[in-house]
Amino acid sequence: MASDASKDVPAARLYPLFLVCLASIAYEISLTRFFAIASWSEYGYWVISMTMAGLAASGVMASLFSRSLTRSLPFLLPLLPILMLLAAALGWAWVTVVPFNPLELQNKQLWYDQLLNIAQYYAAIFPFFFMVGLYVSANFVLYNQRIGRVYAFDLAGAGLGAALLLALMFFVHPFWLVACLLPALALAAWLELSPVWPRLRVRIGALAMLVVAELATLLLAQPRINEYKEVFAPMNTQGAQVLATITSPKGLYQLLDNFTERLDTDISNNPEVMAGATMPKAYGLYADGNRLASLPREPQVDTRYFVAALDSLPYRLRAPKKALLLGAAGGFRIHEALRVEAKRLVVLEPDNALRNALTRGIGPAPPFPTDDRVSIRDTSPLATGVIARDGPFDVIDVTREFLAQSDTNRAALSVEVLGDYVRMLKPGGTLSIPVSIREFTVYAVKMFATVREGLRRAGIAEPDKHVVIYRSAWNVRILLSATPWTPEAIAAVEKFCDERSFDIVFPPKRDGTKRAVYNELPVISFDITEAQPAGSDPISEEAQAAIAGKVSPYHAFFKLTPPSLDRPYFNAVLPLTRIETILDRIELVPREELVYLINLAVLAQALVIAALVLLMPLLTRRGDALPIGRFAKSVVYFAGLGLGFLTLEIYLIEKASQYLHDRVFAFGLVLAAMLVCSGIGSLFAERVRAKPRTWLGIAVVTVLVWCELAFVGLDPLLIATATEPLPIRVAILVVVTLPVSIALGMPMALGLGQFYGNRLAFLPWAWAVNGACSIISTPLANLLAISVGLKSLLLLGAALYAIVAVSLPADRIR
Repeated sequence: MASDASKDVPAARLYPLFLVCLASIAYEISLTRFFAIASWSEYGYWVISMTMAGLAASGVMASLFSRSLTRSLPFLLPLLPILMLLAAALGWAWVTVVPFNPLELQNKQLWYDQLLNIAQYYAAIFPFFFMVGLYVSANFVLYNQRIGRVYAFDLAGAGLGAALLLALMFFVHPFWLVACLLPALALAAWLELSPVWPRLRVRIGALAMLVVAELATLLLAQPRINEYKEVFAPMNTQGAQVLATITSPKGLYQLLDNFTERLDTDISNNPEVMAGATMPKAYGLYADGNRLASLPREPQVDTRYFVAALDSLPYRLRAPKKALLLGAAGGFRIHEALRVEAKRLVVLEPDNALRNALTRGIGPAPPFPTDDRVSIRDTSPLATGVIARDGPFDVIDVTREFLAQSDTNRAALSVEVLGDYVRMLKPGGTLSIPVSIREFTVYAVKMFATVREGLRRAGIAEPDKHVVIYRSAWNVRILLSATPWTPEAIAAVEKFCDERSFDIVFPPKRDGTKRAVYNELPVISFDITEAQPAGSDPISEEAQAAIAGKVSPYHAFFKLTPPSLDRPYFNAVLPLTRIETILDRIELVPREELVYLINLAVLAQALVIAALVLLMPLLTRRGDALPIGRFAKSVVYFAGLGLGFLTLEIYLIEKASQYLHDRVFAFGLVLAAMLVCSGIGSLFAERVRAKPRTWLGIAVVTVLVWCELAFVGLDPLLIATATEPLPIRVAILVVVTLPVSIALGMPMALGLGQFYGNRLAFLPWAWAVNGACSIISTPLANLLAISVGLKSLLLLGAALYAIVAVSLPADRIR
């Protein structure tokens, strides 16, 4: 048991805990960055599961063997950080050599081997986080009478670890982040004081293990990019060169030069339309191995090919005096628009790397030449009130690359934003929206329903008169007009498409006859297996049904509800209630949808882990067991805290991601701010621990009031300040996060403070319950957000904390 001396805990005794928590959260984020580059970012969700599994298991073990743990504390505390060094280095090296192929998970003959590879990931990562959890539990037990202070150092270390890693990402290649974190663990061992281990021996051991660990990360680790990512083939062609590299939290940007790099745009196969023009060579810009854009090699571009491009129709229907470009396609779209005599171009490019490439150049890729007709801005596509000041526009053109660059950009396809853009058009002006049908036609069908609702939001009662849809074999273009399409305009569309062998999807021919189909397009469905008759065009039938507000004839299996600002997920079409059918057709699921299946898998696993942790007290000896009432309250209390905290955290991360146009930066900022401020709350809880129920009530009321204010006012605040400089937006987010985070930090410390004396063994268990339920909240909150909306997370978080308020497991347990 902890001694009375533990009542006064000097800060120096808690610095090692601070450093271990700093290193552990940074290690976790480093692993998510590895998965984002080596495979795809959605597999980073597994890291959360792996992390919390280790932490929860350690809490259970610390509770079951609390007496042995207490006796071993002088021996363990200096030793554990040294062992963590070895576990972190070897775990990282093991992770990098696992031959995981995410695409084989969709192959029914090959998926078993990939499950074994996933098991290897767990085996590699689990030891490190188990030791971290054991170390934290040991500190909780040793200094239990100052638990608020101890928990504050835990949270502050984790928060500053997230901030530190965020800063490192601007300078360090993601594959070398782990090596930068290891000295923090060595320093933790260096600062530990123990009556068992001579200080000099511990410090020599820490330095020696640091050298071994750093060598292991350098010599044994083999991080690489998955061969199925877009960058792999061009990077491995003969003569390929990486001409420039930019590291940032948003991604690892690489500029490639090889003989395969050309402008990737959709053009007609009819050679007479091209009239001898060729596609220009380009540099390829990639982010985390995914192609971001083609960049021109020269300041001036021969754009004669544009006459044959699918995207050129809006410019041929009406020479734009003023056009709005959502994305510049690396600069090529600016050249193309100027070639068709656009008089004024407003270009939105929120991505810092792309905008800097346009304005300053990157590596040998030149910047776009200074031109008074062109204004390049970092304005969010969601800041429609600001954008409208430059309107009205003849053409609003959304580029394919723009939608692929970030979640914020894809949120421009929400019905509210589309309605605002339609209102920015001049009479006869055109809003042009791209949708890929290369692999999955369902997204086009969902977009048909979305534009109908967007037009209705703009006050248009008959959407069918304001829509034109045409396509190639690979992409659909949807043209919206604020005024009805005239017969002359429809005739011009037909002439354009016939000359280039593109297909008109909507409107149907006025005389009721069918148009010739130049590009056969098979139906991608999970519940319709029969082949379509030759010459049919199912996508045209889908467009007619969607724009009329009718049920999809071929894709009714899928969720086709239009995205909104509260539910800005343009993908998310799989009905997870039909999981058996989805798994039966898993080979048809596009990569964009796998993230939701992964969330479902992590949720199922988290429920099992949580159940095992919750049942741990049943294994204790009869005399040490918690009374059933107190056990039930403890379960509800700490489970509610784990679920509630992470639910509100995910809400803030999602909002910050849209606001800052950078998911990783937003994640790190929100995590750092919430954990540090929660540490302040925990430190305050230590001072008021004599009145736990009173201050728990105050903390919960603060959370409930904040949730209500956020529900009503956060969206308007973020939209109104979306064009402010980045430092101001960061400050706004910190101010928004601060009060609720301080309140969120108090209940955990107040609850843990109830376990001491002969019930001290349950303190690590209570912490493990919190951690296990945190695993549940991450996938649960994500699935709830895509199904219901982000504001539902506020309601869930508020409900959970209301339950917590009446579940405190007694005032003090003696």
